[in-house]
Amino acid sequence: MDGRQATRACAKPWAEWCANRIADPVARLKFLQGVTPLAVPPAHPRRNWRFGMAAVLLLAVLGSCLLIRASARVKTVIAATPRTTIRETHPPPVAKVWLVDKSADSETYSNGLRIDTRFEAPNHPRSYLVFPVDRPDDGAGVRRDRPAGIVFHTTESRQVPFEASANGELKQIGESLIDFVRRKHAYHFLIDRFGRVYRIVPESDAADHAGYSVWSDDTWLYLNLNESFLGISFEAQTEPGQEQSTASPAQIRSAAMLTEMLRDRYGISAANCVTHAQVSVNPDNMRVGFHTDWASSFPFAQLGLPDNYARPLPALTAFGFEYDATFLRWAGTRLYAGVELAEEQLAGAAAASGLSPPALRKMLQKRYRDRLAEVRRLSGGGDAPEGPAARESAR
Repeated sequence: MDGRQATRACAKPWAEWCANRIADPVARLKFLQGVTPLAVPPAHPRRNWRFGMAAVLLLAVLGSCLLIRASARVKTVIAATPRTTIRETHPPPVAKVWLVDKSADSETYSNGLRIDTRFEAPNHPRSYLVFPVDRPDDGAGVRRDRPAGIVFHTTESRQVPFEASANGELKQIGESLIDFVRRKHAYHFLIDRFGRVYRIVPESDAADHAGYSVWSDDTWLYLNLNESFLGISFEAQTEPGQEQSTASPAQIRSAAMLTEMLRDRYGISAANCVTHAQVSVNPDNMRVGFHTDWASSFPFAQLGLPDNYARPLPALTAFGFEYDATFLRWAGTRLYAGVELAEEQLAGAAAASGLSPPALRKMLQKRYRDRLAEVRRLSGGGDAPEGPAARESAR
């Protein structure tokens, strides 16, 4: 045995020993490929073609094994993608709020909130499915009937200057809006420009405000926010890329008290208090931003909430939704921050699974269609329309 043969004889056991301690199949293959010239003796010149054929067959078998292992690894990786990079480790405490007085026309609460109940319009009782974040593809969803979150909207209705000289017109527009929203069961609550809070659809019922929108907290995935989330709408308008709120001080004060009451009553997490622009999707073309009200201008801090614009959009991370130039124009910098975080998570998940980002998106989009079919079966196959009053916000 010459020196070169002796080196190879010693190297082969060493290479196998090292390879067996590499858990990642892709990394293991790269390692073996790197040490192959040292560990595998060259074939006799007359047998090169036989060695070549054997190598091809070996690589084919190895490739099949790696593909099976990679597929299982992808399922593990994409199951974890809905988790956000921001956790509510120390959420602000929710104050205890109780009902002080109730009459035929209104309710008064301990934090100063007053709700006008004259225009209540019951809809069908809420019922929805949620899917576990860490096992989104396993088994059926879990049925719930308690509100899990809040979606903030704007009516995108006609606005006139908020000043004393326009008081009559302000009142007239507000009354017409209440009538319209009531007939369409568009929201659970409406806050007019004077800061008055109207209950439209009772919290026990679903409202047609968010369609098959998407959100996720650290535990559950939500696909039908009509059923699972409460809808609160401000009588207001938003513009492309808008960064500052146009809500009146009275509206913000009322929204803060209403949010405080609802979070206390239903145990709603601050992470599940989000804007319509953050959750709205179009299932037909698999794009986010079907509606863009409150895209980047919602006053989270003034309502006692964390800045949820900083959370990655679950529609992208959990279900592979995409976006276009129009959405980016409307989003503004605060909402786009959530898009960038989601893209970073997708890129990391794709790299960890050995897939390209487009291939991973395709798998996640199939997940959405499968989960959506299950949700639709529960709701009788309806379209889960979004509130007509908010449709004007689609651009």
